[in-house]
Amino acid sequence: MSRAFPIAYSISRGEGLRLDIALVETGRLLLHEETIPDILEALTRRIEEDGVLRAPVIVDRKTLVVLDGMHRVKALRLLGCRFACTCLVDYMNPEIKVDRWCRTVRPLDARKAAEVAEDLGLRLDPRPPRGASRSSGAASAIRFKDSSFDLVAPRPGLLPALSALRELELRLRAMGSTVDYETERSAEEKLAEGEVDAVICPPVIGKEEVIDVARRGQVFIFKATRHVIPARPLGVDVPLSLLRDPALSVEEANRRLSAHLHRKRLRRAPPGASWGDRRYDEDLYVFEDP
Repeated sequence: MSRAFPIAYSISRGEGLRLDIALVETGRLLLHEETIPDILEALTRRIEEDGVLRAPVIVDRKTLVVLDGMHRVKALRLLGCRFACTCLVDYMNPEIKVDRWCRTVRPLDARKAAEVAEDLGLRLDPRPPRGASRSSGAASAIRFKDSSFDLVAPRPGLLPALSALRELELRLRAMGSTVDYETERSAEEKLAEGEVDAVICPPVIGKEEVIDVARRGQVFIFKATRHVIPARPLGVDVPLSLLRDPALSVEEANRRLSAHLHRKRLRRAPPGASWGDRRYDEDLYVFEDP
């Protein structure tokens, strides 16, 4: 269990999830998904050029497991930051859901998928098409318009199943297939409309499994989980100079962050609003200069 942190700014949502913004030492944060070098390099460069961290990392207040913002945490570490600006939440709050990112693939047919899987030492087991988008146990589900399969790894367990999915994804990309990440609903719609040839969904992962893998110092593959959080703060614009300061205690750093945030105006935006180059499906609490 983490020790309590001084809170710089708290956003109360009535009976809903509370959002507490605080600076936390980067070395104490636990990641649960791997990062992609190209994405990390570009993000690190952008944060350094901006001179600020614009959006806080979403973190479970009890365990300090990062739910959203793995690349930002690693970028801050590379930039020599002692602190990360976090939004601390109660992960076990039922308002927070764990979904998954599905892979849409084109071109690909069932015969070629079976050949590739066999070449990788994997196996495709047919499964009933009804409800086929949901994988059964620790296996990824591969769905075509008229058939569905489980991608079975040589070893049982969640991490081997995810590793098998990563190997298949890398091989398909190397073969020239286009692989994109979509929400499960969007992926199924595209498959039904013939926009893609196949949908691959990773195993369903629970909150306890996320916490367990992070505490053991392991990570899931990139885009294994999709955390659905009902609200998030944006526009904190915390200067890197504050995040890097070697002389500040956690308490003093959070006092300075509190003063920084209280000088701003907080605006709530409903689901569907855009910020930066992204559209959000959750409530936004945007800090703006007065």
